[in-house]
Amino acid sequence: MFSLKNNLKFISIDQKYLKYLHDFCKEVYWQPVGYETKPYLGILVEDKGNEYVIPLSSAKEKHKSWKNVDIDRFLIFENCKKSEKALNGIYTENPDGSLKHIISVIDLKKMIPVKSGLYSEINLNFSPDDSEDMKKYKVLLNIEYSFCIKIIDSVVQKASNLYDNQKSTGKIAKFCCDFNLLEEKSGEYDAKS
Repeated sequence: MFSLKNNLKFISIDQKYLKYLHDFCKEVYWQPVGYETKPYLGILVEDKGNEYVIPLSSAKEKHKSWKNVDIDRFLIFENCKKSEKALNGIYTENPDGSLKHIISVIDLKKMIPVKSGLYSEINLNFSPDDSEDMKKYKVLLNIEYSFCIKIIDSVVQKASNLYDNQKSTGKIAKFCCDFNLLEEKSGEYDAKS
């Protein structure tokens, strides 16, 4: 059963390690172009000393049709008025006429094993040295973090269920990472190479 590693924290993972895992399992979030600077942001959990990261993925048009909570994912969203609608956001209309602004997705089926030294904690605190873009990014991260705090027990429980089911049955659900394979490859990974 997974649990939070100490407390809820967002982490960013080493890109070389992500590419390495992706080479063995194409379900691992990584792309050859554009991922060099894009942080792989996720929630750090552990089970019996094994660390995993549950990724947060940016909102996309396809997420409009998704339920807020499903067996292998959670939408991170905020409700807002139509007058607050931003130009490039992902929105759906609520029954009361307000909007649901989909910010990101917690994608349990894409969680991967990670080892100490291959990730760093994301600093959510504002600094006087932050650029305007960094300030906007940290506002977004803090909204995501506040949302996650409210649902973290359910996130950890569903992640544990998904993981335990794959481990006990040996069946890998569609679009899901192969946890056994990734654990094996993670154990073989040498950060120096």
